[in-house]
Amino acid sequence: MPEYYFDIETYSPEEKPNPETDKIISIQFQRIDLRTGKARGNLVILKEWKSSEEEIVREFYNKFFANEINIWDFIMVGHNLKFEFEFLISKFEKYLNKKLSSRDLHYKRPHIDIQPIIVLLNDGNFVGASLDKFTKKKQNGKVISNYYENKQYDEIEMYINDETEAFLEFLQKIKSNIKKLIENDEDKRK
Repeated sequence: MPEYYFDIETYSPEEKPNPETDKIISIQFQRIDLRTGKARGNLVILKEWKSSEEEIVREFYNKFFANEINIWDFIMVGHNLKFEFEFLISKFEKYLNKKLSSRDLHYKRPHIDIQPIIVLLNDGNFVGASLDKFTKKKQNGKVISNYYENKQYDEIEMYINDETEAFLEFLQKIKSNIKKLIENDEDKRK
């Protein structure tokens, strides 16, 4: 089953995100090799500012979710996927009349979320458990709303590319250290 890095960027005029009223402004995904954490394809960015929110949601759905039996046949890999899932649930219903529940995405479909690892690295605290704290990611996502309001779309794309690179580098470190833990454990059992 193929693995894809997955993330969205949203625009929220309010401080607290709301999938019902906020807008998905980009959907990005990239095929990866889960064994190594390295990219196996180009980063695809579906941009609302080039078309519409509805169009990018439909395009993403048609690429990955159109199989009604399996909903998706890939492993979604990301950070804080619950956030993305809540937006997908809301927008699939709004634009496609597809009713999915959180359970449909969280428990019935394969995905790998690195957020718990970030929380562990953050001394068990959810507050402050962000990629920019533990990777070379230059900014946190709070800049996106400002970029969007000012039509700084190139800045949004640079942010997305930086975040993707930081995520994949971090995933590679996780994979490398897991291999070391397994090898160390195997040595102890011998």
